[in-house]
Amino acid sequence: MHGLTVVIPAYNEGRRISATVLALKSVGGVDEVLVVDDGSTDDTAEIAQRSGARVIRLPSNVGKGGALNAACPLIKTDVVLFIDADLQDSARQALRLVEPVMSGLADLAIAAFPSGKGGHGWGLARRTAAWGIKLLTGRSVTSPLSGQRCIARRVLQDLLPLAPRFGTEAGMTVDALRKGYRVLEVEIDLEHCPPGRNWRGFLHRSRQFADICLALGHRCGRF
Repeated sequence: MHGLTVVIPAYNEGRRISATVLALKSVGGVDEVLVVDDGSTDDTAEIAQRSGARVIRLPSNVGKGGALNAACPLIKTDVVLFIDADLQDSARQALRLVEPVMSGLADLAIAAFPSGKGGHGWGLARRTAAWGIKLLTGRSVTSPLSGQRCIARRVLQDLLPLAPRFGTEAGMTVDALRKGYRVLEVEIDLEHCPPGRNWRGFLHRSRQFADICLALGHRCGRF
């Protein structure tokens, strides 16, 4: 396999996107960093572009799944790495996901947070996603909502369109496993900024939970 594109969906990440892009640009092997500005109301797009990324600007916020679907037709390399915009300096660690895909060991490699690390919520969305994936595929996963995912482009094309909004990761995992692709979780110590235990965090997780349920429910009808 040849070539690597890193795709970063970003919504109002002006404070963190530069560090994330620069961390990726500081290491070799990355052919392009593609930032999808998902209708941000801040300077995310301008900062990402100044930092060396190619930027796609969406006119309105369509959610994570929609942002990734918008980027997919523009990817020309054989391997794609999806990462979250808030990883900052730790983004370079996500590149550890590339080798298993490049070498043919895996079709989809997912970053798993070390035990005891992860979000600041109550875990309902994560447990629901893990339960749904187990029910639909028979496979247990430890980080079903990880946004750090490396995938062969030929496999990605077979999984399109990705599930909308926050259902993307759970839907992608179910679809990949059902189609017989090799899915590998790799423990990587990454730093990110999950929503806190406040009303904004509660609203975010409520939307996430709903999107996960929709993605899994949609796939229940495909048995």
